[in-house]
Amino acid sequence: MEITLIRHAKAENRDPNSWPDDDLRPLTAEGRAEQRAATRSMKKMGIKFDFLVTSPLLRARETAEIVAKGYRWPEPPQVAEELGHGYAVGAIVKLLAKFPPGAMVALVGHEPDLSDLSGALVTRDGRLNIAVKKSGVVGIEFDGPAEAGKGTLLFLLKPSHLRKLAE
Repeated sequence: MEITLIRHAKAENRDPNSWPDDDLRPLTAEGRAEQRAATRSMKKMGIKFDFLVTSPLLRARETAEIVAKGYRWPEPPQVAEELGHGYAVGAIVKLLAKFPPGAMVALVGHEPDLSDLSGALVTRDGRLNIAVKKSGVVGIEFDGPAEAGKGTLLFLLKPSHLRKLAE
């Protein structure tokens, strides 16, 4: 199994007056543009996936929709509660177990969740500090099903790397 972790793009600042429900906080115009460039770079690099799964929070869903459009994805991204407020490494591993063993799965989520998940998947003790920036992308490969501590880090791309590749 191979997974691609994608952190949501830049979102509006937290503001209880504008977004009393922070789950509904949208991406900024800059975030949308940056994600389109990141998606172009992902395609240039040959990053592929069979399944596109997103957190239910609006900023992640909007990011996943940009990725889907860039990849000409035939269906809406799947929404998984496990990538939202209920985040836990064990829950994500269980989610990944629902996909075929050789599947390539893209997960769109948040921080600090994706950094924690990355570290947990590629180290035994989970203490590797992998910082996933907004619109950043992490690739992890497994020789079978996804399991904590069993993954191999394939790539860690910051938005600045992706912008340069998109040019």
